[in-house]
Amino acid sequence: MTIRTLAPATYDKLTATVARDTGERRTAALWIHAAALVRHAHDHALAPIEDRPPGPGGLLKSLESLAGCHPALAPLADPAVLPLWEQPLGAAAWAAIEEFWDRHPALEGEHRVDGYVLGDAYQLLSEEARKGRALCQTPPWVARLLLRLSLEPAMDEWGPADVRMIDPACGTGHIAVAAFHMARVPPVRGRRPSPVGHGPWAVERALAAVSGVDLDAYAAALTAYRLLACSASVLGVRLARVPASWPVNVAAADSLLDRSDPLLAAGAYHACVANPPYITPKDPVVRDQIRAAYPQVATGKYSLALPFTALMLEHLAVPGGFVAQLTANSFMKREFGRRYVTEFLPRFDARWIIDTSGAYIPGHGTPTCILVHRARPPVGDTVTVVRGNHGEPRIPEDPAQGLVWRAIEDTVDSRLAWDRFQAGADRARQGGDPTH
Repeated sequence: MTIRTLAPATYDKLTATVARDTGERRTAALWIHAAALVRHAHDHALAPIEDRPPGPGGLLKSLESLAGCHPALAPLADPAVLPLWEQPLGAAAWAAIEEFWDRHPALEGEHRVDGYVLGDAYQLLSEEARKGRALCQTPPWVARLLLRLSLEPAMDEWGPADVRMIDPACGTGHIAVAAFHMARVPPVRGRRPSPVGHGPWAVERALAAVSGVDLDAYAAALTAYRLLACSASVLGVRLARVPASWPVNVAAADSLLDRSDPLLAAGAYHACVANPPYITPKDPVVRDQIRAAYPQVATGKYSLALPFTALMLEHLAVPGGFVAQLTANSFMKREFGRRYVTEFLPRFDARWIIDTSGAYIPGHGTPTCILVHRARPPVGDTVTVVRGNHGEPRIPEDPAQGLVWRAIEDTVDSRLAWDRFQAGADRARQGGDPTH
């Protein structure tokens, strides 16, 4: 998959231009991004071309039309989510937006409609989301590895038809979209028949399997749009033809503190997968609320990644559920991580610790690692650790093919193959089907 991302300065320049008309950058970023979203829907034939009248007023009508295609898209016409109706745009600013998206279409190559560029564009356009909430999208190749270590074994254990996953810090939906495709076309094991991933039943099942929650209401709406766009594309229909009864499990909520949202119900998920924010909350009231809710991990100047781990392991996951996250490795070096390392994590079944600090992951300037646990007490005496010796010698042209990242994936592949071989041999010795 080819993904084109422009330099951040290019987006900043456009946002500054439009902000001179709107008066502030947040609304400017939303005008610019909403224009890209509407273009995405029309350019991929997900909405009728006649639903895209010209001008800023036409954009608002297009958003209202998209919002009527499915109940999950209703936030696109909600001024509380997109305050565009309250802050009209002038002709010059609109011309700058149109000219920008004419030159830089927010589309993937190879005729994909997954919306990765839409997600990345929002991160680059919205300074508020990027700096205030640490929005940083998980690249597709990182999302796939996280899911291979969590959702894939969960489907093996509980069955593809029953498994449920959540990303409680979903941003604009990179992990959720990758999970949708994995749930729609599960990996084939042994002699198990290959599942059909293109029929309505497979798409409905995949939508039901995937959940996402984010504090940013527009990011959540974009995640819902992307899941529906994928569904419509697979089915070969427009958005309005995706049945309104089909669930799109995405919500705008505070995952760490909100217990009222149905998607945050206790013990509901077989796989929890996240790339949560690594920052310390800036609001002292919120900081103290989280500290009170997660005293076992939120100590000192804690990183938000730690209470997200506790949320997934202690609250969201079913007993034995898989929890995988890309996280900052600062907890290994800083005082706030002492209790997390010595008291909290040893209570759970650690499966993988992968050093990704040497890999080049665009947008992630903080050194990271991947942690995979099961929501149960430790089982056995083995944890698979992938340690890094060197960083990338230079920034790779394709980060997914960087030397460090490829070494990580090759090591994981080898270990997973060995684990499957051992499991098959054990079943054969016990008289079971070794190819299951």
